[in-house]
Amino acid sequence: MGFFKTLLRRKATVPAKASACVSVDASRSASGNAGAVSLKDIAASVTVLETVPAVPVSLVNGGKLGADETSVFKGWVSDPATFHLYDLRDVVLDRSLMVFLKDGKPVLETAYVQDPAAVAALEVRPQDLITVPDDTSPAAICCDHWDSNYYHWLSHTLPTLHALRITKHQNARLMLPPHMRAWQADTLALSGFDVTQGLPLENGKQYAFSRVLYADYVRGAGDFSVSPLSRAAYESLAATQPSTGPRDLRIFIERGPASNRRIPNEAELTAALQARGFLCVRAENFSAAEQIQLFKRARLVVGQLGSGMANCVWCQPGTVMFELVAEHHQNPCNLLMGMQAGLLYWGKLMPTGQQTDDHIAQSEKPLDIASVLRELDQIEPYLPPV
Repeated sequence: MGFFKTLLRRKATVPAKASACVSVDASRSASGNAGAVSLKDIAASVTVLETVPAVPVSLVNGGKLGADETSVFKGWVSDPATFHLYDLRDVVLDRSLMVFLKDGKPVLETAYVQDPAAVAALEVRPQDLITVPDDTSPAAICCDHWDSNYYHWLSHTLPTLHALRITKHQNARLMLPPHMRAWQADTLALSGFDVTQGLPLENGKQYAFSRVLYADYVRGAGDFSVSPLSRAAYESLAATQPSTGPRDLRIFIERGPASNRRIPNEAELTAALQARGFLCVRAENFSAAEQIQLFKRARLVVGQLGSGMANCVWCQPGTVMFELVAEHHQNPCNLLMGMQAGLLYWGKLMPTGQQTDDHIAQSEKPLDIASVLRELDQIEPYLPPV
C-alpha cells in the first residue's frame, strides 16, 4: 500500500535508522546533492535538545486478542533520533513551502512533505521579500505549512514551544499563521507565550531574517520518535486544567462531516457505541481547554486517523487507545502520539476497498460494526480502573 506499508515492513524486521519517515525524502535528497546545505552547516550555534532511543510499541495484551484478532502495527518500533535547536543567521523563509534558503539555495532538510520539484525550483523573489527587523529577542519558527491542522500543531508546535522555554527563549518572537484559530491562541497562552508579540506570516511572501531559531520538531523529524520533551510539553499544558470529574469516560471521536477517510456507516457505529455508554464527540466543537479536560478523564478512546485522535496526548498513562486503521492508509502517527503519553494501543484494520495508499480517499466498504464491538468486549479487562 505504498510508502507507509514499506515503512512498516522495515520496522517490523530491522532496527530503524535515526530519522523520521516524513523527513527521509528530504534527508536523502540533501545527501545526494553535492551543492546542498544543511541546518548544521548554516547555524551559528546548535543546541542538542534530547537524544531518544528506539521504543517498541505497547499493545493491549501484546497485540493478540482471542484466536484471530491481531493489532495493526504489532512489532512496530519507533525511530531513535537526536533533536536540535538551530540558531540560524541571514536566511530567507519561503512562507508557502516553509522552506529556508541560504545564499539562494533551499535548505532541503526543512522541506517537510513537499514536492521535490517545487523545492528545487525555489529561489528568492525580491518582489515578495519582507525583512524581519532585528529585536532584542530572536524570531522563532514554530509551525509547518499545515499550520491550521490540529495534529500538526500538537505534534510540531507544542514541542517547539517547550524547547524554546527550556532553552530560555520564552520571549522569542513567534512567526505565526496568518489567521490564528481560537485553539491555537489558547494553546499559545497556556504554554506561556504572548500571541500579540508574534508576527503573522503571509502565504506567498518570503521573509529575510538576520537571526531566527528553528527546532527539528517543526520539520517533522520527531513524528515517529518517542520524545520525552514532547511528553513534557503536553503534560505542562494538561497541568493547567483542573480535573472535572473521575477517569470514567469511554470516548468515540467521530469524523462527522470530514470528507477525508470517511466510512459510509459511521452513524451506525456512533449509535452502537452510544448504546454502550460511550461519549461520542466531534473534537472540533470543543475549546482547547475543554479538549484537555475531556481526554484527561478517558479510560478508552476510539477513533480513526484524524486530528481529533491527537487529543490522546492529554490522556493519563494506561488509557487504552483503539484506532480504526484504514487498510489504504496505515499511518502510525496516532500510534506515536499515544506512545508519547504512555497509552496502550489497539489497532483494528478496516477493509476499505481502496487499492492504493491515499490519506484522503473514503472507504468503499462499510465497517463491520459487530467485529468492532466484539474486540471492544475483549479489550474491556485491560482498561484502567475508574
